Amino acid sequence: MKAKGILLMLSVAMYGLLFWPDLVQGKLITIEVEGVVDDVRDQAGHLEGKVEVGDIIIGWYTYDTSTPDSAPSPSGALYEHYNSPAGISLSIGDFNFRTNPDNVDFAIGILNDYPPSMKDQFWLTSYNNLPLPNEAIVDIISWQLDDPTGTALSSTDLLPGPPILDNWESVFGLGIQIGKSHIRGHITSAIPEPVTMIFLTLGGLFLRKRKYSQI
Repeated sequence: MKAKGILLMLSVAMYGLLFWPDLVQGKLITIEVEGVVDDVRDQAGHLEGKVEVGDIIIGWYTYDTSTPDSAPSPSGALYEHYNSPAGISLSIGDFNFRTNPDNVDFAIGILNDYPPSMKDQFWLTSYNNLPLPNEAIVDIISWQLDDPTGTALSSTDLLPGPPILDNWESVFGLGIQIGKSHIRGHITSAIPEPVTMIFLTLGGLFLRKRKYSQI
């Protein structure tokens, strides 16, 4: 059983080397999310009555951990992504709200002990998105977490994993803007996708093995 387990891990690693080189290098991270719709305002009728409070939200977002901080400061960082596959995709009922893969403008912002209130904040926003099937323009897809106690984060680094939801005081910051219409909700789960989790685990095992081999 032990030999089979090692063989399986090596097979996954070799497959990754061939088809997911950025994941093996620990650059591309995909986080799967689930959530719930809390509020819908659709005076313009873009959502055609197909999105309601209580609907389930499922999707993912992808980012590159090698992205440089474009606005460095002691208490804030901005990681701007302009290349696919970075972005976000959320499905609610029959609708999919997704970053335009041909025109990516996706950013992640992190605040740690930000003055004067010394709060922590994590947010992501997609500014260029695919239109809905009815041609309605999706202006913004965003998610924001706030912690006024300043204990959720210890740095402004872009980490290879999702924010731990239990560490944040406010998790109701999911928003989708479609002209004058909007959807508001909150995320209930954020975990690495299976492939990302495999390579994060493999990376940790390889680093641990290398560390002990040097002792």
